[in-house]
Amino acid sequence: MRIIPKPNISPVRAYVACYSSFANPVIQNNFKSIASFINTQSMLYDTNANNMNLYTFQPHVVVQGTISKNDMKTLYKNNMVQNKRGRKIYDKLLSLAPLSRCPYCGVGEVSTLDHYLPKAEFPIFSVLPHNLVASCKDCNTGKLASYATTQNTQTLHPYYDDFTTQQWLYARVLQTSPVSIEFYVNPHATWNQVDKDRVKEHFVNYKLYGRFAMQAANVLADLREEFILYNSTPLDIQQELQKKARSYESRYKNSWETAMYQALYQDQWYYNGGYQ
Repeated sequence: MRIIPKPNISPVRAYVACYSSFANPVIQNNFKSIASFINTQSMLYDTNANNMNLYTFQPHVVVQGTISKNDMKTLYKNNMVQNKRGRKIYDKLLSLAPLSRCPYCGVGEVSTLDHYLPKAEFPIFSVLPHNLVASCKDCNTGKLASYATTQNTQTLHPYYDDFTTQQWLYARVLQTSPVSIEFYVNPHATWNQVDKDRVKEHFVNYKLYGRFAMQAANVLADLREEFILYNSTPLDIQQELQKKARSYESRYKNSWETAMYQALYQDQWYYNGGYQ
């Protein structure tokens, strides 16, 4: 998981930019009438997110006044995704992901915005910038409309949750033919139980164990050819793998590459010929 700077976009301005694109003044006024409520709820979202309490929001169908869930979903689809004024905000949020990598997995390329609290259940946050996170297709469609109902089962929020300073993602070498890698979560011993549970939930919810294993399989095949081509000795292999591990770790402690290369250079069976 990677962090993204929280967007410097006013929730109210984003909301106004979207509803003001309606040609019908009656529809505009309906949305305008709840702007103050939207602002209040946006501030509450920020407070709850900072305290890991987004799970306390309750699903709803009616947003406020005459504005329904379908109205807010239409506002997002027609006036943020498809409309020029709203699309500027959409594209700016997409651009926040460093190197265009999905912050949820660190593997896929961002192509859409994910509603951290799904708009199907929490339509009030349909166009809230702080609820819209650049995401790859796999992470966005894999989660669908799932949401947490307890603090411990909340997945990591790239704008609010920084779990990048200590390593929690690890891997082990499996003596299979061909060799394979298994990824697992091992939170730091000093963490509280909520943090431990949340990184595990994130790993499982986004099915990272399988996706990382597939990425590793491709690299392992390339390494095999490289070591055979250059007639590398076990020491050569171990040193090369250790350099790669340190290089990846210096950038992202919890990338699948860091975990994989750490496991490989520490595994005697692998660098003594298991790679073949």
